[in-house]
Amino acid sequence: MKKTLKLITTATLLLLVVTAFSPQSGYKLTGKIKGIDTGLIYLSHNVGDKEIKDSTVITNGSFAFSGTVPEVKIYVLKIKGGKQQKNFFLENKEISITGDKDSLFNAKVIGSPETDTYFGFYNGPWKAITAKAGQIYRRLDSANQKGKVTLSPAQRKPFDDEFKALDILNQNAIKAYVEAHASSVAVAAIVEDRFINYPYPEQAAAMYALFSPAVKASFYGRAINESLALTNKTAPGKLAPDFVMNDVDGKPLKLSALRGKYVLVDFWASWCGPCRKENPNVVAAYKKYHDKGFEILGVSLDSKKEAWLKAINDDHLTWKHVSDLKGWANTAAALYGVKSVPASFLLDKDGKVVAKDLRGEELNNALANLFKD
Repeated sequence: MKKTLKLITTATLLLLVVTAFSPQSGYKLTGKIKGIDTGLIYLSHNVGDKEIKDSTVITNGSFAFSGTVPEVKIYVLKIKGGKQQKNFFLENKEISITGDKDSLFNAKVIGSPETDTYFGFYNGPWKAITAKAGQIYRRLDSANQKGKVTLSPAQRKPFDDEFKALDILNQNAIKAYVEAHASSVAVAAIVEDRFINYPYPEQAAAMYALFSPAVKASFYGRAINESLALTNKTAPGKLAPDFVMNDVDGKPLKLSALRGKYVLVDFWASWCGPCRKENPNVVAAYKKYHDKGFEILGVSLDSKKEAWLKAINDDHLTWKHVSDLKGWANTAAALYGVKSVPASFLLDKDGKVVAKDLRGEELNNALANLFKD
């Protein structure tokens, strides 16, 4: 009898030791939301364009989810009928979330180191950068009377210089944060946010090189690598991908049909404020160089034809235009890896990429070099 008891005790101790040192097999997410007693709450994430959603019932303001995630990703918590949501990293750990239904975005997350790292950047270095950007934009709005007055190059230069200095500050802040958290999946998500979606491919590549192997293999690491590979397809010297899309009259127009001219493939949209502000510069360039062999193909990311055509007319965009009216699902934008607008690709007479994202004086200088007498 004593021998049997000893065996049971030994087995029990062994089980406790194994359990103590075994990795968490799944997640347990619990939460407490003020301002709501009952209701439905959703936990979701995206796979491509598809939203994967789970739900559970809120009882006395509390809820719980459990399961297993194959890898760390940003998930969204949202109450049915509510306007607020909380983004956080779901990990195979015990995680708790507490907050208020009317400010769910500000809920506190405990037990997710990746969430801490992610918001550590946005509540720290990034907040300081956006504060400085806000100051510059407010002074610029005052100088140009909120876009009603066009500033001369000399008047605009001090603002441009400040934005360039701020851009360098931004890049340095992200680099320092990545170096300090190179083993965190969250920094890959930050790099995708700041250097892929806006795009700064050179900076994204430099940051990717700093990631640990596990971060490179993560969901966001793979996304960055895939985006960089796509960006490389439109690197200077590469033949620009060809595509066909309907013009304003519904007739198909092929990019390669414009060979023999220097072509600016200009991705924009009627709803894009920076695009509309840049349009006068593009109009001036077109008027100056069109008769010398310069063509523009505007590719709109609009989804409503009326808005697209109105913007063309209002901004006096007299060049060729195409759109499949699929918004961000525009097939040419996907082909070129366009993550934000405005975005542009200057092609030579053979259809090879000369430069990307030239705006203002940069576009004028590039065209002046191409059309030297």
